[in-house]
Amino acid sequence: MPPILKALPLANDGYVIIESFDHQRWLGPLAHVWRPFYDGTTQRHMRVTTADVEMGGQRTEFSSLDIGRENMNQQSLAELGIVDTHVHFWRLELLRRAWQPPPVIFRTFEPKNLIEVAAPIGVNRCVLVESGTTNADNRALAEFAASSTFVDAIISYADLESPTLERELDHWAQNQKFRGIRMRFEGHPDPNILTRPSVIEGLRKVAQRGLVFEFLVVTSHLQDILKVYERVPDLKGNIEHMGKPDLRRGADREEWSQYMQALAENTPATCKLSIGPRAADLEEIYANQGQGWPLEHIKPPIQFLLEQFGPDRLMWGSDWPLVLLESDYAGGYQATREALGQLNPNDELRLFRTTALQFYSLPLAD
Repeated sequence: MPPILKALPLANDGYVIIESFDHQRWLGPLAHVWRPFYDGTTQRHMRVTTADVEMGGQRTEFSSLDIGRENMNQQSLAELGIVDTHVHFWRLELLRRAWQPPPVIFRTFEPKNLIEVAAPIGVNRCVLVESGTTNADNRALAEFAASSTFVDAIISYADLESPTLERELDHWAQNQKFRGIRMRFEGHPDPNILTRPSVIEGLRKVAQRGLVFEFLVVTSHLQDILKVYERVPDLKGNIEHMGKPDLRRGADREEWSQYMQALAENTPATCKLSIGPRAADLEEIYANQGQGWPLEHIKPPIQFLLEQFGPDRLMWGSDWPLVLLESDYAGGYQATREALGQLNPNDELRLFRTTALQFYSLPLAD
């Protein structure tokens, strides 16, 4: 059942104060000014899933609510700031144990390195995603997040088949920035890993706690995500890197389109507009670093996702610092903007900010 929200009418028409009884994970700080979506006047908003609202002793059900604090003055994306939903930080001493990438990313990356390149284009907060599968990597993740207000949320690594999964999830839940977990399916030796009963049971444990699960997959896994949702329909899932289609050659375009459309139509999953390199393409990328993404390669899939998922279920992520293998931070952002084409201000705000605020339950701006 959703949290109970208590609404108090204000003198100015249509505005209410909402106090959340589950404020840390639902709305952020305890009290905010909100504007009901049904009044039809707000152009920029974030929708929040159905909640029971008590108003003057009468219980009313709202299908969506708007963030009033950010919308009352009709602020633009440039004024509010962009949320980057997919970044990594790592320490060289941990990275060298796992792999040795090209020199451009074979070094330590900390929050300050991201801020230097992200702030000039208007990014003012991010979601930090795991960059290693060991306990030491997860500790570093938490330390990076604790050291910077630029990091609003973290996605840690966890093995869904681990006998200690529940204990790990409950331990992480004590961290105010923790939002969910990721397990890596791309490159896994079992192509049917997502259909294992033990993986499904692990995903149920994630869903029971209302946590996010991020799918690091390639096209061949997409049909199995549909099967996951048949068994765990309330999973708060996100498909990273657009499901990693073959952007270079388009060899899987038909299969990718078929299953991404099915996921958009039949599941509540969201999707990240982030152009992450496929592991299968790394040698080719290493040999041709810094050449960027031809618009004709990335525009068709991005336009397709915009049509199928809509801006309420899409969010932008840079994949920093892996983006440096193809371009630079600003170049990666601009490539996505060009592929999206002309956007109305409302859709722009959702794609680059408010969908992320909702999905990750990020704190509202002061």
